[in-house]
Amino acid sequence: MFSVIQIGSTQYIVQEKDEILVDRMDLEEGKNFMAPKVLLFAESDDKGVKVGMPTLDNVKVEMRVMGNERGKKIRVFKMKPKKHYQRTIGHRSDYTRLKVLKISVLNGASKTAKAVGESVVEAKKDVIKKPVVKKTTVKKIAVKKAKAE
Repeated sequence: MFSVIQIGSTQYIVQEKDEILVDRMDLEEGKNFMAPKVLLFAESDDKGVKVGMPTLDNVKVEMRVMGNERGKKIRVFKMKPKKHYQRTIGHRSDYTRLKVLKISVLNGASKTAKAVGESVVEAKKDVIKKPVVKKTTVKKIAVKKAKAE
């Protein structure tokens, strides 16, 4: 069983007992954390796939904060030839390590899936509408009156 979750702007494929590195979050070590967005849930490779449009409300992914870490140092080197310009800059990203404790499915259908089904019906109604024809307007040319002298 696996799930696709979104934390921040990054999506992760997770299974139970997996550990993932995400961009740093302000959470205490040892605290439990629920994934804010679950995009997909699958029982196995072939059957039981649920796709959220955009998210699944009835699937919860519970994680524990294992700690905060720093990533590998990245060196950035800038150079402009023949101008004697050279700069070296270093950068280290901050990460939070999360461990997936369990993926649980609650009974009932997803609220967002029902809303999407309604919006698809509304979208089909919009497609049936006749195209709007634009009316062309004639611009009036201002004629200057000659002054009679």
